[in-house]
Amino acid sequence: MSTDLTSFRARWVFPADGPPIENGTVEITGTRITALHDRNDPQAVDLGNVAVLPGLINAHAHLEFSTLERPLGPVTPFAGWIRSVVDWRSRRMCPVLDAVRTGLDESLHAGTTTIGEIATSGWSVDAFADIPGTAVVFREQLGFSASRIAGQLEIARSHLEDATDSGCVVRGLSPHAPYSVHPDLFHGLVELAREFRAPLAVHLAETREELELLSSRSGPLVDLLIELGLWDDVPQRFPSGPLEYLHAVADLPRALVVHGNYLNDEELAYIADHRNISVVYCPRTHAYFRREPHPWRQLLERGASVAIGTDGRASNPDLNVWNEIQFLRRLAPAVNPALLLQLGTICGARTLGLEQRCGSITPGKQADLSVVALPHRSGSSCWDLLYDSSSVISGAIAGGVRQ
Repeated sequence: MSTDLTSFRARWVFPADGPPIENGTVEITGTRITALHDRNDPQAVDLGNVAVLPGLINAHAHLEFSTLERPLGPVTPFAGWIRSVVDWRSRRMCPVLDAVRTGLDESLHAGTTTIGEIATSGWSVDAFADIPGTAVVFREQLGFSASRIAGQLEIARSHLEDATDSGCVVRGLSPHAPYSVHPDLFHGLVELAREFRAPLAVHLAETREELELLSSRSGPLVDLLIELGLWDDVPQRFPSGPLEYLHAVADLPRALVVHGNYLNDEELAYIADHRNISVVYCPRTHAYFRREPHPWRQLLERGASVAIGTDGRASNPDLNVWNEIQFLRRLAPAVNPALLLQLGTICGARTLGLEQRCGSITPGKQADLSVVALPHRSGSSCWDLLYDSSSVISGAIAGGVRQ
């Protein structure tokens, strides 16, 4: 790649870590941003009536589902949806590697240049070898029975020890959820994450059924585990709620609470007191399952770290982070529009441990940008233009290269 200086000019530039710049110019040398200003630069490539944003960050995705044309059902009960996922995995026609590549391509065309991927047993570094952006690959561990603990820990250690990646891949772990991971396996994975200083992501406080399992060891998820022949192996000592899981990850460099739909006040306060713990909110997945209102605004009011994810196509029609942000704009129009943008940029970078690399249009960071086509009108604020219903992602620049 050439290291010559390249400049892009746009009607508006939204750095995310500062105020919007009208007729702004972004200067790039090689793969890095070198300057941001509003001076007239005749050499700059004029992108026209667009907004330039930082490359969007999807903090939580399941790319294995990227070939699904529509989300899976039923939405209730949740155990029924889990059965649909298990059934789909058993009969899928597309190899996981191909599905992941499809999802990465869709994400890039939707302006996402950094992604937090939950990787299953079909994962291969080959899927990410040539991506122009960055991926944090959380290797998913499943194992509710004690007999699976040793094997899952071996897989996790191998994942973290493998150093064959390019600089575009960061490795982490994902003990899936309280209803699918033996408590001893969970704590073993936390120890590995601590040893390797790796990020860890866990689906937590996702459903009322999960809370029922933890608090009373009963309910639909217990029925599902009995059906699968796993409940007889349940340990005598079992966490009583999400707070015990939060205590376990409190000293990790990065811990992601995925969904966090049903966190109580004590758990919200604990997360706010531990900035290394972030909640990843998946707005349209949350709406798809018809959940009760999500506590994302309470978390933000307490100063907690919140980022946006799309989840996967098993619960979402696409992998478009911009659509998530627009959805939140309609859901909560009183929320500061600059904050909504940060949820899909700076906050995502912080959540994934990449704040020095991406998340804002800042000199020295990677030249990862997304481009939004704006409506052709004057007299509106830059934020009204940006969040207009007709404003859509029209392109991306990843590592300084226009996609």
